[in-house]
Amino acid sequence: MAPVALPPGFRFHPTDEELVAYYLKRKINGHKIDLEIIPEIDLYQFEPWELPSRSLLPSNDLEWYFFSPRDRKYPNGSRTNRATKAGYWKSTGKDRKVNSQMRAVGMKKTLVYYQGRAPNGHRTDWVMHEYRLDEGECEIPSGLQDAYALCRVFKKTSINISNNVASSSQDQSFTTNMTQMMSSDQSSSIDIYSEGRCDDFESTDYSVPIERCSASFTHGSSSSMCDVGDNGQWMQYLNEEEFC
Repeated sequence: MAPVALPPGFRFHPTDEELVAYYLKRKINGHKIDLEIIPEIDLYQFEPWELPSRSLLPSNDLEWYFFSPRDRKYPNGSRTNRATKAGYWKSTGKDRKVNSQMRAVGMKKTLVYYQGRAPNGHRTDWVMHEYRLDEGECEIPSGLQDAYALCRVFKKTSINISNNVASSSQDQSFTTNMTQMMSSDQSSSIDIYSEGRCDDFESTDYSVPIERCSASFTHGSSSSMCDVGDNGQWMQYLNEEEFC
């Protein structure tokens, strides 16, 4: 297939439904696909790291799509031969239905690539989603719905878990310290104001005597007596007449 001229900024990210109900269904039923962007190759003749160069998509895309004929492992069997020269694709998990307009139109299988030979192969980060068309969506004689599979291939990116954990621990430690500081500040404020203003002054370097005041009423006049401190005691009397 000749390379496709794509406009700048083009990205190809179809949904499972679009891959099966449009691209795969049209491929198997022989209908024209508006944009021929998915090439047909014998996918298992290549190692996964060789597949990006076979794609028609821009090189900066991290997913690659292919139509692949389903090579039977046994002539009369239904198992697909997914072995390559250097390894094999191994199925993982259960197949899942792909739905369109409230009905199942196909199935989706997830496979992981292993280098070496089973059962001693080494698991890699290469993953493939294999899509198959449901027989009810096939417009041609029964059995040809399995002639092709549509495959999405990508490589998982590794995540540095240890760095994330360390960063999370630092954030938690910082939050804990800030909480303790705020709690300490609030406790100090509560102690100062709960014990009274005089105690606050006593905790400073200023020597301010503590007032002990009592009021007395004599011969129609009022006076207040404030006895201040034990050292250098003094008293002051104020009569109403002094303010008249």
